[in-house]
Amino acid sequence: MQSTAQVKTQKKFLGMKSRDWIGYLFCLPLLIGLIFFYYYPMIQAFLMSFQLTDGMGTYTWIGIQNYTRLFKDATYWSAVWNTIYMAIFAVILNVAVPFIFASLINNVAWGKNFFKSLFFVPNVVSVVATSMLFKFVFYPTNQGIVNGFLANFGIEPLRWFSDPAMTRFTVCLMGLWSGLGYNIIIFLAALQNVSRELYEAADVDGVGPFKKWWYITVPSVKPIIVFLFMMQCIGSMKRFTDVFVLGGTSGNPGGKLITAVLFIYKNAFLGSQMGYGCAAAFVLFAIILALTIFNNVVVNRRNDE
Repeated sequence: MQSTAQVKTQKKFLGMKSRDWIGYLFCLPLLIGLIFFYYYPMIQAFLMSFQLTDGMGTYTWIGIQNYTRLFKDATYWSAVWNTIYMAIFAVILNVAVPFIFASLINNVAWGKNFFKSLFFVPNVVSVVATSMLFKFVFYPTNQGIVNGFLANFGIEPLRWFSDPAMTRFTVCLMGLWSGLGYNIIIFLAALQNVSRELYEAADVDGVGPFKKWWYITVPSVKPIIVFLFMMQCIGSMKRFTDVFVLGGTSGNPGGKLITAVLFIYKNAFLGSQMGYGCAAAFVLFAIILALTIFNNVVVNRRNDE
């Protein structure tokens, strides 16, 4: 009996081990891809941030000079400020507005699929096409659709993409329009999982619609709000394509559309200063990492309370 038990235990152990190896083999292609196409280039870029490059294959070790130069570069910090400025507005708009729309759609008696499809259509359009569309809609003269409509009421044309004060806000509106559908779908999935018993109990107590939304709906989908908040924050900090299409590499007008990623692209690829661009990229990486850690710490503390 004892030897039989030992044999069975050994077979079970060997069986588990073989299944583990099969799992590792399935993961192997992904791991190889991550090592060669993600971690290795990342390490190389980090080392390059301490080097001076001329774009012709010459690398000279200069220590932290790229970083000291970067911290003194007013253009870079202007780009970081533009990025943070647009990220703040983008995060607020891209979380609050979809949540409100999702709450309204969730309460309609019919047509939910129609509204979901309607709002999701802009999400499948490429960022370049969306940027060109907004450039046409918000054209700074009366030839633009919006300014042409406002002209009917005697309102002077607004300089949507030529006024530095309005340009960043217009870009945030474009980001809201293009990402609205995805966030609505996420919120709708979360809203449908909220227990109906909570609403029924609130109805018995005579609670109004707004209080039910504020005290039941919002706390129930809080994890989703935090998730989308963090994803929008990271995505906004990496903004590139739309501002590149609208403002070019100079970030016109007045440099208000120069973002941190656009600054990196301009210096690394157009200016052939790959080491300087890598240094700027890792500073941006550190900023995003700090924001992520801060968000996780705040969320964990609130969950513990």
